[in-house]
Amino acid sequence: MPRGPLPSTPRRAPGGFFRRTPAGRPRGRHPGSSPDALAIALAVVLALPLFVTACTSGTPGAPPPPEGTPERVVHDAIKAHGGERFRNLRLEFEFRETPFLVVYDDGLFAFERRTTGPDGRTVVDRMDNDGTTRTVNGTRIDLAPQELASLETDVNSVVYFALLPWRLQDPAVRLRDLGDAELDGEPYRKIEATFEPEGGGRDWEDQFVYWFHRDTHMLDFMAYRYHTGEGGTRFRRAVNRRAVEGIVLQDYENFEAEGDLGDVAAYDEFHRTGRLRLVSMVELEAVRITVPPR
Repeated sequence: MPRGPLPSTPRRAPGGFFRRTPAGRPRGRHPGSSPDALAIALAVVLALPLFVTACTSGTPGAPPPPEGTPERVVHDAIKAHGGERFRNLRLEFEFRETPFLVVYDDGLFAFERRTTGPDGRTVVDRMDNDGTTRTVNGTRIDLAPQELASLETDVNSVVYFALLPWRLQDPAVRLRDLGDAELDGEPYRKIEATFEPEGGGRDWEDQFVYWFHRDTHMLDFMAYRYHTGEGGTRFRRAVNRRAVEGIVLQDYENFEAEGDLGDVAAYDEFHRTGRLRLVSMVELEAVRITVPPR
């Protein structure tokens, strides 16, 4: 999957969050999930603009999109989930026994993942405005292009889901209104998201569908189709929703269809008729959000 372009953000002396260092610690995988399913669901399968999405989401102070458009649905959802608070934050969380750090600071960004190798050495994978690096016990390690691509996809995919729906306003995202839907007796707007080949990440041809509640504007359900490997689909239901420093975070139950699904937009019908199988949980733990010093 080809890497997206680096962002052309103005350079300035790092301040605020970038003076700090990350921390964290996490939990294991869901007992009903398999390593292959988790890798498919959260690493290799995503249609994500890797760097450009990290720092170009939305335009501060821009007027909202017109009423009734899919762009307005996403705009209202982002506002309901925290809005402009996403633009400057330091988020630390644990995901499947790996600590992550996410920093946004007025156009600067950094994503970090920390792991411990079998030899006990600390491995830090970092994506920021300057590129992607791996250090082992503080020493930078050169990576082959394939290793670098895998690192970027693994880290970016976790961050992408953690910060939904914030990154649905990125320039490479193309939205389409799929109309009204009803799930669990509640009204939803169903919005499809696809990606432009230029700036749309390695799997730009993948398809995502989001169900936004008409009244609360919350992202309650999502589905996606991926083409990497043998391909497949997933359907997710938001659970354990909580607000931390004004930002709404949520975990997900991760399902696959039982039977021939066809279009991922039909997952709401599979949900209504009970034709889903839980394959894993997508959980953020030990969450901590802080605001930058100003």
